[in-house]
Amino acid sequence: MFTLDYRSRKPLYDQLCQSIERMAACGVLEPGSRLPSVRMLAEELAINPNTVQKAYRMLEHSGVIETVPGKGSFVAGGNLELLREERLRHIEELLVQAVDEARG
Repeated sequence: MFTLDYRSRKPLYDQLCQSIERMAACGVLEPGSRLPSVRMLAEELAINPNTVQKAYRMLEHSGVIETVPGKGSFVAGGNLELLREERLRHIEELLVQAVDEARG
């Protein structure tokens, strides 16, 4: 479900954050969806649990997920529309860049 590029220079926690944000913005992860536990996801991705914990903390800080002690982490509902708009804006910029390069 989550993909990481282990050869990338980009930190794994940042890749994980972007992956979860992207899936939430696209609707793959719906509001209220439970995310895997830190330990389970670390095992699945073969990474250090501290890396997953850092990604979850960053996502919680930005409002993408909510963590309920003893229950787990869940996709938050309030910030998803903002994420979708940001993603569309980024895609728009890439399209403009591609058109400019094609003309150039």
